[in-house]
Amino acid sequence: MPFNNIEGETLGYVIAVKESTAIVQPVRRAMAIALLLAVLLSGGLIMLFYRLLGRVERDVLTSRQGLVQTQAELQALNQELETRVQVRTAEVQATSADLQAIIRNLADALLVVDLHGQITRYNPALTEMFELGEQNLMGRNCQEIGQAQLPGLIEQCQAQAEQVLVAEVALAHNHVGQAVITPILVMPDKGQETQQGTAILIRDITQEKEVDRMKTDFISTVSHELRTPLTSVLGFAAIIQDKLEDNVFPQLAADDRKTSRTVRRVRDNINIIVSEAERLTALINDVLDIAKMEAGKLEWRMEPLQVGEVIERAIAAVSSLLDQSELNLVTEIEPDLPKILGDRDRLIQVVINLLSNAIKFTNAGTITCRLIAQADNLHLAVQDTGMGIAPEDVAKVFDKFKQVGETLTDKPKGTGLGLPICKQIVEYHGGKIWVESELGVGSTFQFTLPQPDRPQGGLESPPIANLDSLVRQLESRTPTSPNAPPSEKTILVVDDDPSIRELLRQSLEAQDYQVCEAEDGLEAVDKAKTTNPDLIMLDVMMPKINGFDTAAILKNDPQTMGVPIIMLSIFEDKARGYRLGVDRYFTKPIDSQQLLAEVGGLLSQGQSNKKVLVVDHNASTLATLSQVLQAQGYQVSAAANGPECIEKALSLKPDTIIVDSGMSQQHDLMTTLRFEKGLENVVFILLGEDQKDEQLVKLTGQQLT
Repeated sequence: MPFNNIEGETLGYVIAVKESTAIVQPVRRAMAIALLLAVLLSGGLIMLFYRLLGRVERDVLTSRQGLVQTQAELQALNQELETRVQVRTAEVQATSADLQAIIRNLADALLVVDLHGQITRYNPALTEMFELGEQNLMGRNCQEIGQAQLPGLIEQCQAQAEQVLVAEVALAHNHVGQAVITPILVMPDKGQETQQGTAILIRDITQEKEVDRMKTDFISTVSHELRTPLTSVLGFAAIIQDKLEDNVFPQLAADDRKTSRTVRRVRDNINIIVSEAERLTALINDVLDIAKMEAGKLEWRMEPLQVGEVIERAIAAVSSLLDQSELNLVTEIEPDLPKILGDRDRLIQVVINLLSNAIKFTNAGTITCRLIAQADNLHLAVQDTGMGIAPEDVAKVFDKFKQVGETLTDKPKGTGLGLPICKQIVEYHGGKIWVESELGVGSTFQFTLPQPDRPQGGLESPPIANLDSLVRQLESRTPTSPNAPPSEKTILVVDDDPSIRELLRQSLEAQDYQVCEAEDGLEAVDKAKTTNPDLIMLDVMMPKINGFDTAAILKNDPQTMGVPIIMLSIFEDKARGYRLGVDRYFTKPIDSQQLLAEVGGLLSQGQSNKKVLVVDHNASTLATLSQVLQAQGYQVSAAANGPECIEKALSLKPDTIIVDSGMSQQHDLMTTLRFEKGLENVVFILLGEDQKDEQLVKLTGQQLT
């Protein structure tokens, strides 16, 4: 009988054996029983096998049905995946086509190279900019482009993978390109960036530079043209002021209150005119400075200097501003700082600007000027306790023509060029400038200047300690003729602007000089020959013949070459004027007092004394002095020893002899030339530190050290 579980499933069979001893003989009873059991057991096993087999068949069928269903699902998923791949492939192809179209039509040149400098991608603009024709550049080395700068820039980019480089490169047809060099970085699974190559984008900026040049020229021209009317404003205001102070105000009744009040107001009004004209002049100078810096036309005078001395000069220049305020100035200068190579006047201009800004924008408190050595730089900081700068304005302070603050409520205090000029000057010296500020707390403007690579003492001073001092001494030591009264001196004023001529006439006639006028170069040359003036004032920009050409004609004519010339110009081109032989060079607007002082000094000489003999055994000193003096318009001859000095002095008869003090004593040059050779009117200027011979110093005047 079957044996089932509680679920009704047959698990086996129970065999019941009924005693059948009566049927089977006793002898065979055991065997029969065993046989019966075997038959029954076999049949049960067979039935169990078939049951299990059926169950397996059912499971196999069920699994087969599941596999069929899974296969269908996989096919559906595969179809969906293929559809997605096709869509993404189409998108990638479209993007690639767009990218290729962009690269092909890109106005800028594109060059991509691998780490070995092999070209992996480029565009037609590259071949056009460098005139490479239709040749295939793929796989070729970037040096084959024929642009010498690019390989070096690529190497620099690979060495400094964290930086993006910008440089100007030369293109075909003398065009100029701006190259932006960027490293190509990838980040693998490990998360560390590795450089795979370099991408270079080059833009032709020739037209942009031309527009910048035109803009700079326009600003420069307009600024220069403003100098002429400013000269008239300042000059006539000064004349009116002098006339009122000398002739009018003293005649008025001082005890009359109304008259006194009117005098005070007139005096104040004239002072305002003068001060505002001077302020406008300063603003114009700022515009011209930035224009010349952008055009690369600014002349730099690099020399070894102590930055501490620069600070002292700047503080002296702003002392009047400090006196008008209630601020306390603290100076902290680290001792024993090395010299740097820089333009003294321009660095003074930077420090003056920073100090002036600190004073103007600080109502109370302290201004600190600090100079320290820091790593390879000198670090200068100007810290104030003023109003500070808003965070959003900090990045704008060094932008041209930008002034921080609210433009409708805060009155501008300049052109917004002071700090941009400072930035240009500092960056020219290889440093950087920045500001740290907190609104309501104060600001700290600071900049760095690189120290020389050589150790302290390695930065040698030029052969002459102070060339400016030498030139000033040379100008003041020229021989003078017996002073004739001004009424006997005639000055030729040459300018195409009648207002300037009238201004100069009134200024000179007030000193009792005789004045004649010319309105262009041709008339100036003619009057110089017919009137034999004692001095000529010459403008530069004039019709027919400009001032430089006029000066060249006058200085090459034996009849007029000895007449001193003072050049008055709206252009700052002293070097050109001095090369032509002019004696003094003034830039408009003119300081009348300084001009009249120079007129008196030149007239006392009697003629233009420009011949100088330089004597020194040091070839470097001779070369330096000759170069500087020739740039100032002097006719320079050189001698390397005493006998040569005597020979050239007798043949050339110079106006001045600049000589090494040791050599002068060794050869007794002064006594020989002045008392034995008849050159008693020659002025001697000594170079050196030897002060043993006091009589020699007395004979020559102040010794230059």
